[in-house]
Amino acid sequence: MQEKMHDSDIRQAMRLTLEHRKENQSALILDEFALCGEVRVDIAVLNGHLTGYELKSASDNLKRLPKQVDYYSAILDYCNLVVAENHLQSAMEMVPDFWGVYIAKQSSNGRTFIRKLRNPKSNKTHVDPYLLAQLLWKAEAIDILTKYGYDQGVRSKTRQFCWDKMAESFSLPHLRELVRTQLEARTNWR
Repeated sequence: MQEKMHDSDIRQAMRLTLEHRKENQSALILDEFALCGEVRVDIAVLNGHLTGYELKSASDNLKRLPKQVDYYSAILDYCNLVVAENHLQSAMEMVPDFWGVYIAKQSSNGRTFIRKLRNPKSNKTHVDPYLLAQLLWKAEAIDILTKYGYDQGVRSKTRQFCWDKMAESFSLPHLRELVRTQLEARTNWR
C-alpha cells in the first residue's frame, strides 16, 4: 500500500514543474509568500506577473480554501490550485473559473507528479488595489509615492495610510506593474 501524499511531495513536484518551464528560467519562485498577514501562498512565482499556487495534499482539508481563494483572487494576477485526487471534486466547486487547476497524483512507485486540468485566466476584475498595495513595505511605498510626486505628508503616516495613498494614486494596471517591479527588485525578503 502506498503512503499518503503530503504537502512536501506536492511542493517538490510543483517546484520541479515550475523550474523546468522556459518562462520561469529567470523567475523568482518563493515558498510561503504572505498576503496581508491573512494567508500564505504556498508557491508564488514572479516573472512579469504575480502567480500563486495553493497546494492541497491528500492529508489536507479544505477548511481554509474559501479564505485563501478570497485573498489570492484579490491580489494575484494568476491563481492556481494544485490538489490531490481525493479533494478534486469539492475543491473545483470552491474555486472561480479563472483559477487554474492541477491534479497531483502518485505513480505506482510512489513518485508524485502534476497534471494540468485547467489553465488559469488573467485575473482582470477581482483585484483590490488596497490589498495589492499591502504587498509593499512602508519604505517601498514611500519610495514609489516620492518618485511620482504623491509623497506630500506621507512619511510620518502609518503604512496603512501609505497603502491607501498608493491605491488611490495609481490606476490598477499601473499599480500592478509598480508592485511587481518592486517585489522583483527586492533582495531581502525578511
